Amino acid sequence: MKKLAILTGFFFANTLGLYFFLSNTSCAHGNSAQSQSAAEMAKNAGDAQDPKIMSHARQMTFEGPRAGEAYFSADGQKIIFQSEREPGNPFYQIYLMDLQNGKTERVSTGSGKTTCAWVHPSGQKLLFSSTHLDPDFKKKVEEEYAFRKSSQKNKYSWSFDDKFDIFERDLKTGQLKALTKEQGYDAEGAYSPDGKWIVFASNRSAWVDAMTEEDRKLFEQDASYMMEIYIMKADGTDVKRLTNTRGYDGGPFFSADGQKITWRRFAPNGQAAEIYTMNVDGSDQKALTHMKAMSWAPFFHPSGDYLIFTSNKLGFSNFELYIVDAKGEKEPVRVSYLPDFDGLPVFSPNGKSLAWTHRNEKGESQIYMADWDDVKARSLLGLGPIGELELRSLSNEIRATDIQKIIEYLASPKMKGRATASPEERIYTQKLAELFQQMGLEPADGKSYFSEFEFTSQVELGPQNSLHIQAGLEKISGQVSENYTPLSFSSSGIFPQSSVVFAGYGIVAPATEKDSLFDSYKNIDPKGKWVLIFRDLPEGISNEKRHHLNLFSRLQHKVLMAKQRGAVGVLIVSGPNSGSQQKLMKLKYEGTAGGDSGLPVLSVSNELADRLLKTTGRSLKQWQDISDKGELQATEIPNLNLQAQVDLKFKMAKGRNTLAKLSVRGANRTLIIGAHGDHLGQGELGNSLAHNNEQALIHFGADDNASGVAGVLELAHEISNLHRSGKIRLKTNIIFAVWSGEEIGLWGSSSWLKTQDPSKISAYLNMDMIGRYRDSLLVQGAGSAKEWRSLFESWALSTPLSLTLQNDPYVPSDLMAFYVKGVPGLMFFTGSHAEYHSPRDVPALINSEGEEKILKLISRIALDLAGQTQTNEIKLTYLKTESSKSKLEGRSFRVYLGTIPDYAQEGTKGVKISGTSKESPADKAGLQAGDVIIELSGLKIENLYDYVYSLQSLKANQATPLKVQRQGQLKELSIIPILKD
Repeated sequence: MKKLAILTGFFFANTLGLYFFLSNTSCAHGNSAQSQSAAEMAKNAGDAQDPKIMSHARQMTFEGPRAGEAYFSADGQKIIFQSEREPGNPFYQIYLMDLQNGKTERVSTGSGKTTCAWVHPSGQKLLFSSTHLDPDFKKKVEEEYAFRKSSQKNKYSWSFDDKFDIFERDLKTGQLKALTKEQGYDAEGAYSPDGKWIVFASNRSAWVDAMTEEDRKLFEQDASYMMEIYIMKADGTDVKRLTNTRGYDGGPFFSADGQKITWRRFAPNGQAAEIYTMNVDGSDQKALTHMKAMSWAPFFHPSGDYLIFTSNKLGFSNFELYIVDAKGEKEPVRVSYLPDFDGLPVFSPNGKSLAWTHRNEKGESQIYMADWDDVKARSLLGLGPIGELELRSLSNEIRATDIQKIIEYLASPKMKGRATASPEERIYTQKLAELFQQMGLEPADGKSYFSEFEFTSQVELGPQNSLHIQAGLEKISGQVSENYTPLSFSSSGIFPQSSVVFAGYGIVAPATEKDSLFDSYKNIDPKGKWVLIFRDLPEGISNEKRHHLNLFSRLQHKVLMAKQRGAVGVLIVSGPNSGSQQKLMKLKYEGTAGGDSGLPVLSVSNELADRLLKTTGRSLKQWQDISDKGELQATEIPNLNLQAQVDLKFKMAKGRNTLAKLSVRGANRTLIIGAHGDHLGQGELGNSLAHNNEQALIHFGADDNASGVAGVLELAHEISNLHRSGKIRLKTNIIFAVWSGEEIGLWGSSSWLKTQDPSKISAYLNMDMIGRYRDSLLVQGAGSAKEWRSLFESWALSTPLSLTLQNDPYVPSDLMAFYVKGVPGLMFFTGSHAEYHSPRDVPALINSEGEEKILKLISRIALDLAGQTQTNEIKLTYLKTESSKSKLEGRSFRVYLGTIPDYAQEGTKGVKISGTSKESPADKAGLQAGDVIIELSGLKIENLYDYVYSLQSLKANQATPLKVQRQGQLKELSIIPILKD
């Protein structure tokens, strides 16, 4: 900002708004060891007004004359920053520092000017802005060195070089990709918390907007005059402008929930700047400050309740840090009282640390870090507590008040339902790791408290989607996301032109004693053709008939029926009678079970379907009116041919478990105590039981399974304290585990077990929904070891609880992941309830006194198993037991095989099994863990839906052919299904 620099004596560096006050000399280039130390800073910062929110300040960078703009990676383990330390290049380059070991590596090219870097939430890539492609760069280097050697003063300002573009770097391959290519200064980029979007600043509009003569003059004086905020997808596409105000808008960042953007807005004359926020679509732009000073570099606290920023309200040379509430209702509060310049503050992902750039009087700048007191900050702003969880607030013994406190933290609105791989998962797992560390427990693997696993989390449209229709002499081109869209279980590829048939609701339901066969394909042959069908069920049939057809009306089953009859693709339409407000179905990831169906599957709009049916002589409405009566209506559609290309892109995400170990010298076996911490987020996982008026609300998961996590923490705290004080002598190691991915198929526990030797695990104790004790505590898995029932004869005497022991270990929770690996275990469960998997499962309904009694019982069991009261640990004898036939393979099916699907399978054509139930048909047929079922009763099995629905066609007590892939070899077996009890 040249004009401002000349008038005020500022050196303005637009690295997200960094200003440097210049004295009579230009920027110093001496050894950075001359910088003021953190200890000196703290000593010189004494001020009676200092709220001392920042403590333990320490310098993080030392090399080169200047460093700044440090931003944390999503896991808080690294910082990315810019520094002048590259030989032969006077400008900033980008560096990545590992905060665990201090290792620093350059991640930019080493050439060009660079600025404004950010690490992608996945940790696999990063972005920064650079001019390394500038053909005139060498000349600019020479000019810069010459300028710095000269005696010129007060003319050096940040270069809004129009060769700056934003680049993405893949950290695995090193590949560099340009995300922006427009003329103008593109920089100040940051990823959204989910990694899908990038917000950035640019003055590109100066080359495309019509400007007045005055605007043009101001822009030529100061290139930041035309800076605006933009947002684009993470691949550089779909760029949208969010601001349109003359004067500099820049330095944007997302809030931790991804719903808001904060930035600084300068007055057109550049004399003042204020802090703003807006929604991610650019709406609700609001000033949070009105300080009439240079207020800039805002950054959200992870809670989203307040922001920190820099301002020179106290004078041009005195830049200090301030905080302001996110609504802008409170007066900003000063929080730093350090000498010289302090700016560019950023919080760590857990909100416990603050990093910022400090510049001394010599012009040297380096990155500093301090501990941050959120409680004190909230108090100064008059904000309520976040419900933070601290070990010092918990008793060393198991207490109902502690249980309630932990559950309220995990099931708070801030945690947004704790969906697997969500930003909130990063927050609460970091908190768990901190608590485990404070308890004196070590990381389970000796390195990290976290165990990550990768899974497919979402699906998006690729660029190559098309639909072309020949209807008589009319040619119709489909418009993706407007009149058609592929569904997530569609095959991808090019599908040649074929004719189309209409098959009503596309339902095939076998006859029963009460109902006759319902076959939508009775009057047509769909082989080699596309099939057009309605969603859901006929609207006008009786409740009894709806109940019969309901099981066979799921889309995946309809697609399977079409595939078995030789169809080449399926078109699905809601129809005007459905009452659905959606013209098209929403493309969303259906989970592991909803894999590639083997056919292209497209949702089409009512309008498009009506045009397709035109040559039948009936409209879409007329066809649905007839079909809704339950009449079987099917027909060839004359003179209609259709071809399509489907391109779906599946994205991966990382969930993480948290595991801590209490190590016992000489022990070679380990007891594991665990619970799952993930829940349903805001119901997006698809297995929500929310009422219609509760859609998209937070599913708090207080009982499911914050109650179980509270149990893990309480047991870890008590047992580690007893062990450390010498009050107990254990013979077995204990691992305390909080799993992720349970709600999407036991992903966390199953993935971790693949890295372990099950023979070294003595037992597993699982707590899933233990917060609603009423009449009885269910203890499931009592048949998994020979000794369990006899042991409970003594354990039951030590508790006032009423116990109900159940043999079955095949429960839909993490116990099953351990049991199928040969580990005996127990699961503690207080029963389901009407609030299960809904937004109504809240902390207020928890019976914390009842859970206290449960945990005291589990503590006794754990200590006995670990050898506290015996000469040696209790030895358990693993038993393979039968399962309740209603639990596996779906409760609605008549027949039973006894297979246990491996729900954590990715990219498998067929259905991989993790084991079989004892004495089940699958066990007797010789099926083994790891087998992949590819054909059943002559039907090709490509995914879990194919398998589950194929069970409906099996006949009990009749030998059925079965094909599996076993270690790369095809095995043909025979299985005899049996009727369920």
